[in-house]
Amino acid sequence: MQQTTVEYSSHLEKVSPSKPPSADASIRTHSQPNGLSTAMRPLCWRSLRSTVRDRWHSVLVVFLSMWLVAGALFWYLDEGGGGLATWLLGSLGVAGSAALLWIGVFDLSSWRMRQLTSAVEQIAAGDLNARVPAHKHGEIGALSDALNRMAERLQRQSRKRSRERDRLDTVLQVMNDGVIMLNKHGYVSILNPAAAQILNVKADDALDKSFVQVVKDYRVADVWLACVEHNLEHSATLELTSDVYIRVIVTPFLRGDANGFLVLLQDLSHLHRLETIRRDFVSNLSHELRTPLASLKALVDTLRDGALEDPPAATHFLERMEIEVDEMTQMVQELLELSRIESGQVPLRLFPTTIAALVEPVVERLQPQAERAQLTLHLFLESKLPEVLVDTDRIRTVLLNLLHNAIKFTPAGGTIIVRARLSAESLPGVAPDVVVISVTDSGIGIPAEEVPRIFERFYKADRARSGGGTGLGLAIAKHTVHAHNGQIWVESTEQIGSTFFFTLPLVHIPLISR
Repeated sequence: MQQTTVEYSSHLEKVSPSKPPSADASIRTHSQPNGLSTAMRPLCWRSLRSTVRDRWHSVLVVFLSMWLVAGALFWYLDEGGGGLATWLLGSLGVAGSAALLWIGVFDLSSWRMRQLTSAVEQIAAGDLNARVPAHKHGEIGALSDALNRMAERLQRQSRKRSRERDRLDTVLQVMNDGVIMLNKHGYVSILNPAAAQILNVKADDALDKSFVQVVKDYRVADVWLACVEHNLEHSATLELTSDVYIRVIVTPFLRGDANGFLVLLQDLSHLHRLETIRRDFVSNLSHELRTPLASLKALVDTLRDGALEDPPAATHFLERMEIEVDEMTQMVQELLELSRIESGQVPLRLFPTTIAALVEPVVERLQPQAERAQLTLHLFLESKLPEVLVDTDRIRTVLLNLLHNAIKFTPAGGTIIVRARLSAESLPGVAPDVVVISVTDSGIGIPAEEVPRIFERFYKADRARSGGGTGLGLAIAKHTVHAHNGQIWVESTEQIGSTFFFTLPLVHIPLISR
């Protein structure tokens, strides 16, 4: 019979079960009306014929033995006076009756054995619901009870294994770490979705293949080979690509005997990015503080060396010191403000506000600065824009930072455009029922590799052209927009310009409690 292959929907493992229950007409399942199935009842013609076919030697021996015994008995009792016909018919009748009785006894016994055989075949085929009707007496009854107890025990163990497999399947499915189980020859038997994602392979394609073929990286394979060689746990931290870091842990199965290996793949990319941001933050903060501190040190040394005796020079130096102190004070205040916004300690004063009342004061405030920089500043608002639910002062600060950066990084003769529109179908990933505000400039642009980090604290894409500022404005803008359940992002091309977008929820959209 052709075997079938069953796959779990989770693609974790393949199982090749034994052949399905027999389709023979003499076997039926326990759920059918007659209990355990047999195709024929005892003492029916088919059953008797089957018994005679299987036991004809015994029937023949019984018939001949009884015929001889009955013939001798009839001959002795008749003393030779009854004739040959009477003797022959009488002995044949007794022998035939004894043979039929013997056939009936054997047929009943064979029927019970056929029941046991049918049950064993169904259990062997995987039908653990099969049972034998109880026979209270005799060896066959004891055998039937033992067979039923065995089937019940197997059924309980099967249910237990099924529950354990479901638990294992659930654990492997929801784990963030990749899990690969190898047999003793190094072929993949189980691969969870996290491992498939980390290795960028398909689970179906990886099963029953060698570990080296699946990982396609000699460094990962070397960790497994070291575990195979020493039969001890080995681990290593590897950089698969420029932004993917993993920790590989390979350990043999606990019961030893080289039965297989467990491979764990821990994705450390997120932790590596956080560590990079932390280092850059410390470096940037040190860089931003070094300049004013060095300037203050030089001014103090100059005053101590005799500048105090020159009142005009002393006054000038004190003014410079005040400027440096104010710059450091602003930096600390912005850091504290950013920390409060991130921690949710700053309450938002949300009120319905029109887009015009939100945007026009900021544009009017920076219009003179744009004119001094020989830039053209335009404002375009769609008609009948709905109100938004915002903290007006904080959103104006966001727009102020974006406009100030646009003026700073746009050469003379350039153009800056501020737009506000509803939803904007041309922008993928933007939720409906929001207002999208954008600030577009024709400035120097941002390098593509710097765009993902432009909203980090103190991060400046090009320090040589960054000018003044603390480098915290975009970080504050990002967290302020996120506090309003909005999104902020940038699209930029070097030497062509940049466009910063952010979204604001409408009045009827409830905000998440923060």
